[in-house]
Amino acid sequence: MANFILNTHMTNGDVLPFLRLASALVRRGHKATLVTHGAFERLAQKAGVAFYAIDRPEDYMEVMKDLYMIEDPLKKPDLNEAHQQKYYSREKFQKEYDILSELCKEKDSVLICRERDGFVAMMVSEVMQIPIVTGVLAPSYVTQVQIWEELGLDFAISLINPFRSGLGLVPITSWTSWMGAVKKNIGFWPESFDSAIEAPDWALKVETVGFPLADTNEYEPLPSELLDFIAAGEPPLLITGGTGKMLKPNFYKAAIEGVKVLKRRTIVVCRHEEMMPSELPDYIAWHKILPLASVYPLVSGVIHHGGIGTITGSMTAAAPQLALAADTDRPDNGMRIKRLGIGDYLAPLQWEPAMIANAIRGIGTSAVKERCRQLAKELAEHDTMAVACGAVESVVGKSEYAIDCDKMIADYEAAKRQALQHSIEVPVAAGRHDRLDAISHSLSASKRALLAQRLAERKLEKHSPFVGGR
Repeated sequence: MANFILNTHMTNGDVLPFLRLASALVRRGHKATLVTHGAFERLAQKAGVAFYAIDRPEDYMEVMKDLYMIEDPLKKPDLNEAHQQKYYSREKFQKEYDILSELCKEKDSVLICRERDGFVAMMVSEVMQIPIVTGVLAPSYVTQVQIWEELGLDFAISLINPFRSGLGLVPITSWTSWMGAVKKNIGFWPESFDSAIEAPDWALKVETVGFPLADTNEYEPLPSELLDFIAAGEPPLLITGGTGKMLKPNFYKAAIEGVKVLKRRTIVVCRHEEMMPSELPDYIAWHKILPLASVYPLVSGVIHHGGIGTITGSMTAAAPQLALAADTDRPDNGMRIKRLGIGDYLAPLQWEPAMIANAIRGIGTSAVKERCRQLAKELAEHDTMAVACGAVESVVGKSEYAIDCDKMIADYEAAKRQALQHSIEVPVAAGRHDRLDAISHSLSASKRALLAQRLAERKLEKHSPFVGGR
């Protein structure tokens, strides 16, 4: 029996995959402990997983409300920095470090954390030489760090390095170097989703294990008034923006206006009242919180924000999808939905009622429904957790899967030499565009192409009219 410690933060979509993996490890006879927000303790207990809280349950709503601060570090660097200052304090680091290091004292311990998010776990691995595996939750994350890092985004390294110094560790000079020190990365998506858009050669290397499907204990009873609403007519649509508030302010209102064009019966799940219209027609039912795993099989389609957890639930239920996606991994996820033929994707500039209504009609075609059923069957026949468990079990007792202190020292020394020899000369008074141009010219051709694509997407969202349809 091994001792697995799973560490993650943020939304349901960021936490539930690790809870499901922990539950699967327990069923295989291991000890598994989830270390995350206190709000998830009840779910962990229900799943039979040991739990340590990094904060109080009542703190979680504030964490969710503050997610808007990190929705786009490129366009809103000041907000992103303010979020880091608030949540990346030395006290928070120390509390999490103490919990993880104590749990790792048992024999055959293995750390499992979310990539980028699990930097405290990575420091524990480096200090105690504990094998570590990172879980990557969406395909775009295998390239995102490299691009944003070369644009000069800090990603809290300036806050992490003083804490590392107190542990006797060398400074981190780049996230790509640090992530590269992790020798086992698993991707929580299937091969079909991965192949929809090809990753460049320099992307983070991951072993795809499949979507982390909901456990049976997540299928909770639905309120009687909702069941009555569903039974009163044709299967309704579902509109959900996930648990957090990392959304465009008009997400719910835009989705609802599109539904109103068609007068389609719809369930809206939104815990943020300020994001909802003041009035709704009687064919739209609003609920602040629902167990979505129980809702997906009962709806005719899902209009969502492009979050990977929502995509997983929708695909499992063979529900056609419309992603109104903006920022982080979501546009990339939306494009994969469209290329797989299981739905459509609209960027924010396209969130006009007529366009959304047209997209809703499109995802209701027999071809889309058949494709959804086909992929749902493939998901049902694939045991994601068996593959994921096998991957993390493969590092038990193998210290070579810990973060190598000597490698980190060598990377630090190499970075210092490179900084002296190949630093980018940009005048102090240069504007942001001058700086971006200078950095862009230093990138490889493939990175420049990907950067250009992402900047073009942002420009399209802000300036360009939509041309063409499905």
